Amino acid sequence: YKVMDSISYNVTFGYATIFAYLKEAENLKNKGAALSRALVMPISCGQFSYANISPTRIMGVSGTLAAIGEYEKKVLDGYGLNKYIFVPSVYGESNFHFDKAGDGICFESSKSNFYHKISAEIVAATKSKRAVIVFFRDRSKLDEFVGTATYRQLGRHKSLLTEDMTPRDKDFVINKAATAGQITLSTAVFGRGTDFFCKDDSVEKNGGVHIIQTFLSEEVSEEVQIQGRTARQGKRGSYQMILLESELESDFGIKAVEKEQLPKGQWYQWLCNIRVKHQREQCILIEENLKNATEIDGLTHDYFDSLLAGKKAKSKEQFKNLYQLMKKPPVPSSVHIDIALAIDVTGSMAPYAQSTVSTIENLLSGPSSLISKLTTNFPEIDFQLRLGCLCFRDIDDGSGKFTELVISGGSHFTSHVSTVLNFVKRACAASSGGFDLAEDIIGAIHRSANWQNGEDWTSDIKFMMLFSDASAHGLLPAPLVNGDNYPTRHPEGLTTNDAVTSLVARDADLFFCSFNPSATKRTEDELSKYFKKHPDNVAEHSVVRIPMVPKESAISSTSSTPSGHGRHIIFVLDESGSMRCSWSGVVVAYNQYIAKRRQSQSESDLVSVVQFDYGSRITVQHASLSSAPSDLPYSGGGTSFHLAAKTACELARGTPSTHVPAIVFMSDGAANDAAAAAHEFALLNSNIYRSSRNHLELHVIGFGGGSCQAQLQQIASASQAGKVHSSANTADLASVFVDIASTQNVSLLLESEIAKRITEAVSDKLSLEYFGS
Repeated sequence: YKVMDSISYNVTFGYATIFAYLKEAENLKNKGAALSRALVMPISCGQFSYANISPTRIMGVSGTLAAIGEYEKKVLDGYGLNKYIFVPSVYGESNFHFDKAGDGICFESSKSNFYHKISAEIVAATKSKRAVIVFFRDRSKLDEFVGTATYRQLGRHKSLLTEDMTPRDKDFVINKAATAGQITLSTAVFGRGTDFFCKDDSVEKNGGVHIIQTFLSEEVSEEVQIQGRTARQGKRGSYQMILLESELESDFGIKAVEKEQLPKGQWYQWLCNIRVKHQREQCILIEENLKNATEIDGLTHDYFDSLLAGKKAKSKEQFKNLYQLMKKPPVPSSVHIDIALAIDVTGSMAPYAQSTVSTIENLLSGPSSLISKLTTNFPEIDFQLRLGCLCFRDIDDGSGKFTELVISGGSHFTSHVSTVLNFVKRACAASSGGFDLAEDIIGAIHRSANWQNGEDWTSDIKFMMLFSDASAHGLLPAPLVNGDNYPTRHPEGLTTNDAVTSLVARDADLFFCSFNPSATKRTEDELSKYFKKHPDNVAEHSVVRIPMVPKESAISSTSSTPSGHGRHIIFVLDESGSMRCSWSGVVVAYNQYIAKRRQSQSESDLVSVVQFDYGSRITVQHASLSSAPSDLPYSGGGTSFHLAAKTACELARGTPSTHVPAIVFMSDGAANDAAAAAHEFALLNSNIYRSSRNHLELHVIGFGGGSCQAQLQQIASASQAGKVHSSANTADLASVFVDIASTQNVSLLLESEIAKRITEAVSDKLSLEYFGS
C-alpha cells in the first residue's frame, strides 16, 4: 500500500486486504504460505492518533516548504512550529524551465488526443537526444496508456517504473532514466525523492531531462516534488503539464470552457486557484476525520489503561464500544437513485405503447412499486428516486428524432413521478417514424447518458432503462441487413463502444427491455461485450436483458422451461346456480385464453381448473395447453369462496419449480366467507414472496351485476400484485381472459428484476462503506 511517500508491505486494511489476497491468489509465489498469513479475522483493538501525540520538540526538513498553504501553517503553529528557515541551493541559480505562458501547459479534449500529445512531446524530446520521464497519477492510468497503439509506436528505449517492481529492477530503471533517448513512464509515487541524476553530457547539452506530468496534483507540494526530478544539482531541465479536460472536470469540477475566457498566460494561476478551493474542501474533511480520530484515540487510551489495571469487566465493555465505533459506520439515512428512461416511439412500437406505459406506471407507483420493494428490504433508509426520460425515433426523422423531458433550470431528472408518466403517455401515444428495420439505439443511449446539466446523473446509484423492439443500426440479423439505411456507420460516427463508454462514465447499468428479443439479441450481445472488456468498467456494470414478450427460444413443448418462463394458470370458476345460463360463455372464454397462449407460443404453460359452488372440485390439473380439455362440466349450487380458494392454493403449491403460479378467480355473486378466502391467498402469497421475492399474480373477476365488488377487492388485496376486473357479460369475460393471456405478467417480471438489481446495488454500496471503514 502507498503510505505517505513510500510503499509499505506490512500495512493491512482489514477485510479489503483479505479480499485482495483472494483475488490475486493464483499469482502469489508461495500461495499456501501467503494465504495462511493473510486469511485471518482481523480484530482491531484500538487506534492511536499521531495528531494527538505531544512531543517535547519537533524539527522538520522539507524540500517544499515554500509550497505549504495556510491550513498547513495553521496546523504547524498548533504544535509550536512557527519559525521557518530557507536554505539556498549550493548549486546556485536553478536551470529549471517551465513555460507557464506557452507550451508548458496543454489541455486535450479527448483521450485519443491526450495520448497522441504525450507521445508527440516524448518523440520531440528524444529526437533532440534528451531523456523524458512521464508521470501518471497511478498504476491504472499508466496501464491505460501502455495499452494504446500510441505507446507501442514509441520504440524500444522505454521503461516502466512501478511500485510492484523489485528494488533491483527499480534501481536499474532509475539509473538509466536520465540517458539520451530514454523514455521512462512512472507512477506519481516516484515523483517524491527519487534521484534521477543526469550524468549524460549529451542530455545536458540539449536541455536536460524533460518531465511530463499528465494530471493536476491536488497538492502544490507534490507538483513541486515532481518538478524537482529534473534540473538537479545545477543541471538543466524542463517541465510540462498535459491535462485531460474530462479528468479535470471529474476531479476538480473544472469546466473546460472556463479557460477559453482567459489569456493563455493566466491558465496556470487559474489552475492554482481552483486547486486552493479544492484544498479548502479537503481541509474541512480532514478536520472532521481528526475529530473522530481524537475520540477513538481517547477511548483507546482508556481501554489500555483498564487492561493494564486488570479491570476485566470494564475493559470488556470499553472494547465493545470502541470496536463498534471503529468498525460499524452508520447506515446512510438516505440513498438517491437516478433512472433514465429511453423509449423507442417509432411506428413499430405503436402496438406496445400501452404495455410500455403500464409497465412504467407499475414500476413507479402503487404498493408493488420499486420504492415500496426497496423500503421493505431497507426500512431504515429513505430512498429518493429521480427520473429522466428521452423518447427517440430514428436518424432520418430529423428534428423529431429526440424528445426529452427537461425540467425548469435545464435538468433532465425530476422526483415528480406524475410529470414523467404524463410525458411518457403523450410520447407513446404519438408513436411514428422509423422508416427502416433498425433504430438509433446507440444515439439514444449516448445522448441520455451525456446529459450535462449540473443536476443530471448526480445520485448514488444510476441505471438506464431502454424500451425497444428493434436492432441498433449495423447490428441487424444477417438476412435483414438490406433493411438498414445505415448498416456500416452512424452519421455522427457513434459506435457501440461510445454508448457503453458514456454509461460506464456515469457508473450506470443498462436494462434492455425488448419487445422483439430475436431482433434485439445481437444488439444486446454487442453492448454486453463492450461492457465486459471496457478498461474503465471496474465496477462491472452490465446489460440486464428483460424480454417484454415471450422468447421463442425459451418456450418449447419438448424442452425444459427455464425458471420464471413457464406459467401455471389456475382458473377458479363459479359454477353456482346463477351461472347456469352463462356457463357456455365461461367455457368459450376459457378456450379463448388457451388459444391466445398457444398463439403466443407459450406451449410450456400448465392449466388447472377449480370449479366451485358450495363445495369445490378440480376438473383440470396440471394439463399442458395442448392436452387441456375444451369442455368443462357444469354442476350448479350455492356459493362458497373459502373451499375454492383453499383448493386453488393447494394446486399452486404443487406448481413445478420450472413454472410460476397465477390465479384467475371468477364469480357472479357474494359469499359470507370472502375473508377466509382472502386469508388463504395471503398465506400463499407470503410463501411465494419468501422464496422468490415476487408477489402472487392474482386476477379477480366480477361477472355480471350480482357480484360483490367489496368482497372481490378484499380477495385481490391478498397480493400486492392482485387486480380486480369487471365483465358485464360473457363477451366481456372472454376479453378479460384474452387480456390476461396476453400480458405474460411482464410488468411483474420487470419490477422484480429491476428491484433485485437495485437492491443488490444498495447492498453493495452499504457493504463497501462497511469494509472500507
